Amino acid sequence: MKSKRVYEFKVLASDLKAKSGRAIEALRGHSKVDLDDAPNQKVYLIIETRLPTSKSKEVIPRIIPLACRVRKVSDSKILLVTKDPISVYKIPLTKKGSATEDTFDKIIPFRKFRQLIMNKKEANKLYHNNDFIFIDHRLNRLIHPLLHNTVFGKTSKKYPLMLQMARPSAEAKLVKSKKSQKMKDERVDPEYVQKQVQIICGGTTFVPSTGNCLSVVIGDISMTTSALILNIDSVLNYLLNSNFKPVGGVIDLGMDGVVGLNVKLADSTAIPIFAENKDKY
Repeated sequence: MKSKRVYEFKVLASDLKAKSGRAIEALRGHSKVDLDDAPNQKVYLIIETRLPTSKSKEVIPRIIPLACRVRKVSDSKILLVTKDPISVYKIPLTKKGSATEDTFDKIIPFRKFRQLIMNKKEANKLYHNNDFIFIDHRLNRLIHPLLHNTVFGKTSKKYPLMLQMARPSAEAKLVKSKKSQKMKDERVDPEYVQKQVQIICGGTTFVPSTGNCLSVVIGDISMTTSALILNIDSVLNYLLNSNFKPVGGVIDLGMDGVVGLNVKLADSTAIPIFAENKDKY
């Protein structure tokens, strides 16, 4: 039997762990939401930074792995958008016994996705009816112009996330496209796809800001205080540690680049963990 891995805190010292715990408990006490009726209320970590984390506006979410899983794949409604022809990807991904057999609620080709997005009503349905929308990463260059003037372009909360259908390999066998002479990689590895989905569903996301504030979901209010504290450390470590560049490590100067930390629910007041003018590290 494997022993359970003990999480090692990377950023939060004992004083900040204690302050984080008190802030989370205060959030539960001050919230006007009936937590028994709304256990899935998201808890946000509000990070005030000394410097902007981006020089220009960004909309694409970046993934942060968390110590304590936010949600399970089985609890998520997921739409997958593939390249054409859809059968190349849908058949192996939904085949009985495959790792992704029950992962996706629906799989559609990019051609169909584009038609739906161009209809405002249908685009809104896609936004509200899915927890996650995943898109084959090779379609990345086509996505942003398409979504710019839609509900997806107004907020990054449910912006489509990229998936690779198979692990990159210089030795991958390429096949000739039916419509052109171009050789393509049409490999599909359900286990590799499932691993990516699990990491994304269990983690959280952020979008770098041209301002001085980042808002990151660290879990649900139903999670234990200790689990939320662990996730606060996971988020801060990913954003502060230069080893995670270019995706992470966006906050310069380490913890000196953080001037305030707060926790809040969507409709609650922010409860401070610390503010630079009141706390010293």
